[in-house]
Amino acid sequence: MKKLISLVLIVICMMSLVACGNEEVAATVEPFPKFQGVDFKGSAVNNEIFKDYDATIVNFWSNSCGSCIEEMPELEEYYQEFKDKNINLITVAVSAGESDELRVEAETILKEKGVTYTNVIPDIESSFYKDFIGKITGYPTTYIVDGNGNIIGAPIIGVVKNQEDTLMKRLEMINK
Repeated sequence: MKKLISLVLIVICMMSLVACGNEEVAATVEPFPKFQGVDFKGSAVNNEIFKDYDATIVNFWSNSCGSCIEEMPELEEYYQEFKDKNINLITVAVSAGESDELRVEAETILKEKGVTYTNVIPDIESSFYKDFIGKITGYPTTYIVDGNGNIIGAPIIGVVKNQEDTLMKRLEMINK
């Protein structure tokens, strides 16, 4: 019995150490994949958007995701707050490219929520949609991208406001 208790304690300690090691994940850097899409105004949007800012918050959402829709006013607050700090916020309406009906539904949601930041409709035939968006396991999912087009840290999965400390740390990493 003592051996079992000791083993359980060792496993718990090891799991605690692994959880503490997440700062290393936050320090990883990889290029954001090449993409092309249009916003809801019909303007082309691609990776060039990152060059104009020190950082860009890129949030992926779906029409069927209640949490995604609920967080839109909070994202709008971030967008307004960060504009003067040369930090942009864009979202990718992942289901809006699947049909005209879903695009109209997404546009209605954005209007109802009072969103003014750029919203991208991805090309569902693109490798960006198939190989990158297709691997996102839950929505909302948010990435921080620097001015060179590199993803900073692991994705923030879930409502950003609930993980605001992580968001701020990633943005600070860019501004150093």
